[in-house]
Amino acid sequence: MDDRRVAVNEDYVEPELLSPGSSGPRSEGPRRQEVPPQPPGLLARLKAFIAAGLALVGVALIMAGALLTSTVIGAIIGIPLLILGALVFFLLFKLLASGSPSPVIFRRF
Repeated sequence: MDDRRVAVNEDYVEPELLSPGSSGPRSEGPRRQEVPPQPPGLLARLKAFIAAGLALVGVALIMAGALLTSTVIGAIIGIPLLILGALVFFLLFKLLASGSPSPVIFRRF
């Protein structure tokens, strides 16, 4: 068997004192006050409203196009509606990706 005892002159870290990823012992100063998040501004709310409208229009166009493609004559109208719905979703994602970063922060756990 191995003798896993540490000699008196060897340096070692006790596992209960440090945890992985910790930044070391905390200083005794006052804690940092957390600032409450600001509500979204007018442009952010307007952008969200337009995005919701585009999403509804895109879903409606895709559903109408899918229902119309069951017949040959309906496919003449339905396929362009499907393409138009996909274009609306493309514009929706471009709108959501443009501008300043989102005020919503997703934290990793």
